[in-house]
Amino acid sequence: MSKKSQKPKRKPGGHLSSVPSVPKMPLQLVMNQRVVDSLTPEFVRWFEGFGEAPDALHCLQLVKLIISAGHALHGESSATQFTLDGLEEAALALADNVHPDESDEALDGFYDELHLYVDFLMESGRWTGSREDYDEVHGFLSGEADDDLPDLPDIQVPELSDAEQDHAFSELPLIQRTTRLLDWVGAGKEVTSTGALRLKDIEAAAAAVSIEAKGKKNAKRPFEAWEGDEAHLSAVLEVGSMHDVPVLREIWIALFQSGILSLGATRAVPGEEAGTWNSKDTAARNRIRQIFLTAFLVDALTTPGGPWSTGPELDSMLAMVLVQGGSAEPMEVAELASLADTGAGGDIVRGFAAMRARTKLANLAELGLVAAGTHYTVPPVVIGGVPPAIALVLMEVDGDFEPEEFATAAAPPSNVIQMRAPKPASH
Repeated sequence: MSKKSQKPKRKPGGHLSSVPSVPKMPLQLVMNQRVVDSLTPEFVRWFEGFGEAPDALHCLQLVKLIISAGHALHGESSATQFTLDGLEEAALALADNVHPDESDEALDGFYDELHLYVDFLMESGRWTGSREDYDEVHGFLSGEADDDLPDLPDIQVPELSDAEQDHAFSELPLIQRTTRLLDWVGAGKEVTSTGALRLKDIEAAAAAVSIEAKGKKNAKRPFEAWEGDEAHLSAVLEVGSMHDVPVLREIWIALFQSGILSLGATRAVPGEEAGTWNSKDTAARNRIRQIFLTAFLVDALTTPGGPWSTGPELDSMLAMVLVQGGSAEPMEVAELASLADTGAGGDIVRGFAAMRARTKLANLAELGLVAAGTHYTVPPVVIGGVPPAIALVLMEVDGDFEPEEFATAAAPPSNVIQMRAPKPASH
């Protein structure tokens, strides 16, 4: 059929008044569309970290469509606040209408772009909804919602006698290595302005925690030296900072966090709790080692966060494995390996989290904090440190978190800590 090349002829006697008028857009929707337009210059500049200006404009056009769909469904709309139910319903309606045959794929794209817009609103101070609504919407769009994690089982904390705890602690490679390091530190060691050991002392300190490493000025970072070069994997690790020595860094931080070491102007010296580490009082010795263990686990359970985070976050995948490891339903090693296999069509975000957790679990297993046979299990003396460690991380990343939300019970047995899936970090 050929295209028309002429304008349609006017019928004799026709009047404009006989043409049906286009329905007027509701005033509220018009105003919200204009709000989005007014945000365009600032949003384009903010978007530079994620893509080009045309991509930013495409994102805003999608936002307008979502706002319109939401208004059509509920008779009201907003450009600066959303609820999870309303946003999801509008996105589903739009996907079904625009891409009826590929609605799932369309939704993924919609959510990615809405995630950017919602975070822009919060970071720029334009979000007018409640913090609770933002956290819920952000958690859903970023894939961090509580629904992404299974309900966590209750942790069974074994009731160990002082003698049993003392023996169990003494058998942990982590405690053995830490004791050797404290013996080496003695009355104190020189440190840099950042609290790290000086290069000349790294080799001896690393040896105390069973790591072969030595300090070297202008040394490459470990991943730079080893990536693609298998010949270096068995060589002594050369580092430009103590912070690049695995295990040593984590133990060092936990010693300060638990008050066993104290940082002076130029020296690391024994802290208030230093004498308790090898105290003749078994209960006191168990107490400080439990505090140290908890501090060590806090560091393991903390991650730098994702691209949209404003700070550290809880490693929810590792937390889940450790919690299950202290229950009657530990996670299978093969199950975590399957989650990490993104090539098998798994979720990329969860796949990366599983890969990171597997690496951390391997390190924890070397220190005796996890046993990885067919299942990931947590030794009895370690289990008690898991709940407080998770709670401490959550308190750090979420100012509104209350510890009793995480490890409380109406009247549980004293050796049972009731758990729930960790809340997503606030952003």
